[in-house]
Amino acid sequence: MSLMENCSEERIVDAACFGVKRDGVTNDAPAIQQAIDYAEANKLSRVLLTGDYTYAIASPLVIKPSISFEMDSGTKLKVTGNYHVFTLQKDASISGGTVEVIDPSFTSSVIYLHGSQQLETGNKTTISNISMINTSGAYNGKGIYFYCQKAWDFISFVNVSFVHLRNFERGVLLQTEKITNINTPAWINANNFSYLSIDGCQYGIDVAGISDVPYETSGNSFVHFQMQCRSQTKRAIKCSGAYNTFEGHIWDTYLMNGGEPPVEFTSISHRNQLASNLLSTSILNNGQYNDITSPFEQTRNIFAPGLPGKPDIIGNQDDIFVQADKKYTVKQTAGKAPYGGSISNCFSLIDEQSMNYLDVPASAPVVIEMDFTANPIKMLNMAGVSFGWGESPKNIKFEYLTALDGAWTTAKDVKNNLGNTVTAEVRANTLYKMRLTLSEYTKDHKRFRINRIFGTSSMMPGSSWVATSGSKMYGNLEFQQGNSLILKSPDGQSWKLSVDNTGKVSGTKI
Repeated sequence: MSLMENCSEERIVDAACFGVKRDGVTNDAPAIQQAIDYAEANKLSRVLLTGDYTYAIASPLVIKPSISFEMDSGTKLKVTGNYHVFTLQKDASISGGTVEVIDPSFTSSVIYLHGSQQLETGNKTTISNISMINTSGAYNGKGIYFYCQKAWDFISFVNVSFVHLRNFERGVLLQTEKITNINTPAWINANNFSYLSIDGCQYGIDVAGISDVPYETSGNSFVHFQMQCRSQTKRAIKCSGAYNTFEGHIWDTYLMNGGEPPVEFTSISHRNQLASNLLSTSILNNGQYNDITSPFEQTRNIFAPGLPGKPDIIGNQDDIFVQADKKYTVKQTAGKAPYGGSISNCFSLIDEQSMNYLDVPASAPVVIEMDFTANPIKMLNMAGVSFGWGESPKNIKFEYLTALDGAWTTAKDVKNNLGNTVTAEVRANTLYKMRLTLSEYTKDHKRFRINRIFGTSSMMPGSSWVATSGSKMYGNLEFQQGNSLILKSPDGQSWKLSVDNTGKVSGTKI
């Protein structure tokens, strides 16, 4: 019996029989490709790469039709060079192991599917139980790349599950090139992605194309994903297609630099669905009929405002600082810049939108100033700050101005702080300015994170809000004369409703 027969006597091909060195230095790609080609030529379906070894890869691999390429959980491929590491042909599958990209010049993809294979119903192409990591420090390349380039390229009904992706430019990219002839289309649709873990990618999931033929990316499903944002993250999700479904969690968006929205639906997107832990106010939605929901909004009811002098912070309607960055002048006037998030995040409706500082000394504290001069706040009762769990500063000082030419009054000076939420009786008949001075830290990680800056007034009603997913209103909703409800028509135009003395309601385009 020959060596090849020994290697395939159970209808399985072991790449070890084709001369792999698995020393982490010698390029094992030619030997692995030889094993794949042998399996195809002899109508064998499984190729194994086994053992707790590191295989150096310096040239591309093609998984031929109907071949299942399987790696042990402890198997690692270390990639140098710039090329598509694995190209999957029709009915090919890949599973197991870890692929580590160590070359900063890498801009291609780890797993690549091209629409020329014309994948559709009945194909058995799958990607599962595999980890892909870029440790080069460059955040380049793509983890999984579906690509349609020309007429009649298409990728549909491919299943991807239990995949880990870390530190790529794009974790998952679905892309169709522009095609002008509607009679010769290309498409990427009806693909299923489940149980993805995406960490530190510049774009976690990017659905690029249009919402309809001739070059559509539509009807793809991403469910049960977990997305971890880092300072290099620009978008957790970006979508330009239609009827795509996204269901999962997106964590620590405050770590993103510049305060950019973590999710974007572009102007050509429509009828996509997103169910996540993010508020709709943190999502850039320029498309049409996109359905955005979160459990936070669905369970948040609206209650009657608290009585004067009795702040309750129920439903945020008593918090006069909600979206203060849009109503007043808010800025950091001293101290180092945050390494994650932006100041506007401190006035959002969810703590995931935050601002993070690292190692702030007492000699150079962070100072945040809120200027209400253009619209002074009346009868302020109190102000407060909430911080991340175990991520509060050691020193916290509240100060405020009750006269434009007056001196700062200290409301509270907290030293050796160990609390995650601090409030102060900032009582003022008329408040022109307030500032916070923050420094040092209470935990060994040397950082503090501002989740929310809030306050209440006994004369100003705060910022009532209704969840975008719907909620109950306990009482009537009344608009002052000249103010009204504004609705958007299907074509994107805004219309202002008004009523005359007979009760007739009409709409005016604005």
